[in-house]
Amino acid sequence: MSSAGIDKVRDWILGRHPERTELASDVDLIESRLVDSLAFVELVYTIEDAAGVEIDFDNIDIEDFQTLATIEKAFFA
Repeated sequence: MSSAGIDKVRDWILGRHPERTELASDVDLIESRLVDSLAFVELVYTIEDAAGVEIDFDNIDIEDFQTLATIEKAFFA
């Protein structure tokens, strides 16, 4: 498991929300509005870069992007 990869994703999210200093792995990123529809594509590109994978936009399962824990399980395990 690449903790450096998920740390890059966490840092990207926190960089967009300077009022936050930490982000628990179980926070719902979409429900809490940390990632909105406009930022979602950028999040996907951030994950691709950090994980070294290509994500197929035609087959995205939104549940894989709900929390840092689900992102880590889907793309960094």
